[in-house]
Amino acid sequence: MGNSGARFSAGNAVLAAVAGITAGLVAVLVTGLVVLAMHQPEDSGPRTQAVAPGRAAQPTPVPTVPLTPRPSSTAASVKAFGDVRELPVGLLCRDLRQRGYGYAAAVDYWRIQGQPRRLDADRNGIPCEPEYPRADVGKYWQGRKVSTLDSVPDGLLCRDLAELGASYGEAVTYWWYSGMPDRLDSDRDGVPCEQVYAASEVEAFWRQ
Repeated sequence: MGNSGARFSAGNAVLAAVAGITAGLVAVLVTGLVVLAMHQPEDSGPRTQAVAPGRAAQPTPVPTVPLTPRPSSTAASVKAFGDVRELPVGLLCRDLRQRGYGYAAAVDYWRIQGQPRRLDADRNGIPCEPEYPRADVGKYWQGRKVSTLDSVPDGLLCRDLAELGASYGEAVTYWWYSGMPDRLDSDRDGVPCEQVYAASEVEAFWRQ
């Protein structure tokens, strides 16, 4: 009887020890999980909202910060070089060219001033043609309507113009308006119809 009681007491002691160890391990494990959960990094990716089964999850929109536009480094208003609206009244074609204005600006000045005769001595509707390169004049007027040519058909020759009573200045205007074709300047010297019109009329035109 005494030996059985001793064995029972020893068994209880072992069970108590095992239970204590198990309880300690459980406590350590729970503590570790709590600490791990507290130090878990936040997710930087887009969060999704809980949705009903069968529907695709939509990412939560990330708010954007409006950008402040940078001020422009260029000047707000720059006066164009070819602006002739502020030029004085009474200038001649040679004055415009000496000031560095191109042929298009010269035509603008002529129109602003009311198409004065001093800028179009031959009154052919094309100003300043003697003062500027013929290529510039022809390029400007090519494809543009000139009042003196509204009823003149295309494809005419110099003799056709002379028979119609066109002056030499009008013939030159027609040549420019037509794109300076070789049929009106067979020798390609930049002076059209000089064989058809009188030499004095041709020279007087180009001396203006």
